[in-house]
Amino acid sequence: MEDLLRYVVFTVSTVLILAGNTSPIRAKALGASVRVAGFLMLLLLLPYWYLDPTPSVLLTVSVVVGSLVTLYTPGYSSRKYGTGLLQVLVDFFTLSVVLVFASRYLLEFIAFWLVTEVLGFFVVVYDAMLGINPRAWSAGLRYLVVSMVPADLSLLLLLALVGLEDSLSVPLTELRPDLTTPILTVLAMVGFFAKAAVAPLHFWLPDAHSMAPSPGSAILSGIMVKMGIYGITRLALMPSIDRGIAALVCLVFGSLTSIYGGLQAIVQSDIKRILAYSTISHTSTMTLLLGLYILSGSSQFLAATLIYAAAHAIYKASLFMDSGVVEVLTHTRSIERLGYVSRFAPGETLSAVISVLSLIGVPPTLGFLTKLAVFMSLAGHIPQSWVYLVATVIVAFEVILSVGYSVRYLLAHVGNPSYRYEEIDPGALKLTPYVLTLSVTSVVLPYYVLTAIGVVPALGLPLQVVYLLLVLTALFGIASWVTYSMLKRGRRDEVWLGGARP
Repeated sequence: MEDLLRYVVFTVSTVLILAGNTSPIRAKALGASVRVAGFLMLLLLLPYWYLDPTPSVLLTVSVVVGSLVTLYTPGYSSRKYGTGLLQVLVDFFTLSVVLVFASRYLLEFIAFWLVTEVLGFFVVVYDAMLGINPRAWSAGLRYLVVSMVPADLSLLLLLALVGLEDSLSVPLTELRPDLTTPILTVLAMVGFFAKAAVAPLHFWLPDAHSMAPSPGSAILSGIMVKMGIYGITRLALMPSIDRGIAALVCLVFGSLTSIYGGLQAIVQSDIKRILAYSTISHTSTMTLLLGLYILSGSSQFLAATLIYAAAHAIYKASLFMDSGVVEVLTHTRSIERLGYVSRFAPGETLSAVISVLSLIGVPPTLGFLTKLAVFMSLAGHIPQSWVYLVATVIVAFEVILSVGYSVRYLLAHVGNPSYRYEEIDPGALKLTPYVLTLSVTSVVLPYYVLTAIGVVPALGLPLQVVYLLLVLTALFGIASWVTYSMLKRGRRDEVWLGGARP
């Protein structure tokens, strides 16, 4: 009976999203409302017992991201492509990702995963299909070979070990496939590593995320790569894996790719490639934390990874949406040709600032809670082994790099360009409310994470942290208003642009 109710929720959600994408109402408020209702419908799955904290949180943030991306996409698609077809593709791509997290059985998990991969390919090559950017075909091919095929092999390996009957009757949380042989553990993990863009199968991501349309990039980077993190988490929770080899693989490749991604991000000039390499760095740090969980068995590392995944989903999706606004507004993504966006779009700049503050861990954002959880977990284990000390140094270096590339990204908004770009599309500013709303959720979600899923006891945080966050949220709101007022005032500074006010 419970499974029947789940499938009813799946079906109604799909029908609503499909109905909201029919041509007569797709671009209207009615269509947007129906699509959002379709995504919110999936929150009815949260009370079910089969969802432990990890899929519950990932499902929640995916619904939040998906609801705002579906509102953002029509304006973006019409301004950039002159067509609304992107809307259908992005919505069902998002839906398939959410259903991966909502799966109870292995066969459901695999089926929705495969659908997600196929739809993800079409998102990556969308510009190529329209004849705008033929290079997207090579990015899509790399996505198929490097990300999709290894993940499929890992999933089919798990299916072979579990068996068809158990894959439809035994919940994911109760599966015990025999992965005690080191080679089987590595084969099971490598596909999830590829999806999370962790070395050695990380190099598909920069081109795929930077060439996809910005709504697609928001879903790819914000929530799809979390499928890989979720897969590694499910393996980490299984007692039947070779824990020694699993921890070693996560620690070594997570550490290397974390630093590599940050270093690459800091030297990029394309704002979307900055964000793409940043994603590699962050997912690899999550993998490092999962390695520490496998090594220590401490739930602190698991909780820290979960908060990290939620925070990254919000601020990275918001920043990719912001990059789309910048691109449509100015017709460029090159930092060298930008730097004046705040003069045309102060609200958009504010949304980028809030997301960046979450990315670097400024209170009271969810990114701050991530940083607090990660370093508290590491600090409590440093006396036990030098491994935790090395991990602390690596994570600290990754944080330093994140500050560097975050500041570089913001140069697109508040830099000092040598000349002014003339062809501004003011219609892009209609997208700002959706980007700003998503970025602000970074300030709201800490309360959900702290209170709804019991992270406070998992991390050993005192309840006073919640009260402190409330005070900091009020101060953050005041600071945001002051920042926005300053940006609007700066918009009237005609000398700054070297010409007449736009």
